[in-house]
Amino acid sequence: MLIGLFTKGMTMLIFVSGSVVISYFITRFIAYLVPVPVITEIFLWSGTIVLSALLLMGVSYSYVYHGFGAQTDIVRRRPSAGNKVVFTFDDGPSKEYTPEILKVLAEKGVRATFFIVGIQAEKHPEIVKKIVDEGHEVGNHTYGHITVPNSPAPRLAAQIMRTNLVILQYSGSYPLYLRPPRGLYDMRMRRIAKLLGQELVLWSISSQDWHPRATPTSVTRRVIEKTSGGDIILFHDSGSLLGGGSASRRSTVEAMGPIIDGLRAKGLEIVSLEEFMGYPAEITRRASG
Repeated sequence: MLIGLFTKGMTMLIFVSGSVVISYFITRFIAYLVPVPVITEIFLWSGTIVLSALLLMGVSYSYVYHGFGAQTDIVRRRPSAGNKVVFTFDDGPSKEYTPEILKVLAEKGVRATFFIVGIQAEKHPEIVKKIVDEGHEVGNHTYGHITVPNSPAPRLAAQIMRTNLVILQYSGSYPLYLRPPRGLYDMRMRRIAKLLGQELVLWSISSQDWHPRATPTSVTRRVIEKTSGGDIILFHDSGSLLGGGSASRRSTVEAMGPIIDGLRAKGLEIVSLEEFMGYPAEITRRASG
């Protein structure tokens, strides 16, 4: 445990100090081109802070959406899927929003995958059953929506396995998919997923429906404009994990119908993750017992 904490601390220190050093020299060079002493000093330090933040954000974005090195065990998109795309929903189930989303999906004939949080599933087991009964898939999003890299190994394993049991209990199916909250994963999670026979699934398109200023129009426009064949799209069907329990997902509900119509108008086919991944029937039969 101490070795793990030391390794995490050193990794964070390297990233932060590296970004600060790079930012300092960049701003120093720019300040050299503007030889006004007061402006130079202010710019030097404020510029270093701003550039450091941007570099760290860039690294985080690249880490979630692209990863570092070969990551054949992590699925973000599948170019080989042709015109197929997948809808995924995180953080539920929610008593307020999930049933409304299910209603739209049923009306439009769309199957989706819901990455559920264990503690939410225990609050609303009837919704978990409804999700599966209506032909959708359920994936593991940890029990308490934890930040994976900061969690001790025993807690991480317990969060994943407990949620697997909750899903199995309420849906009758073993989850084939695992998604880390916020897209933040590490090698431990990748090893656990492999041991438990689960696919680590992220996303290639975020609807950004979590943003406080998100509207049905902005969510719809973003998804339709950015999505192409092979994409996995991220939505959220619960706001209970943000904003003190009051974060709204009304924009997601109202955007769902127009998004489905817009993607189909582009010639895209919205399919289940099972079909998207090309799993043989015997695998899905085993998962459902």
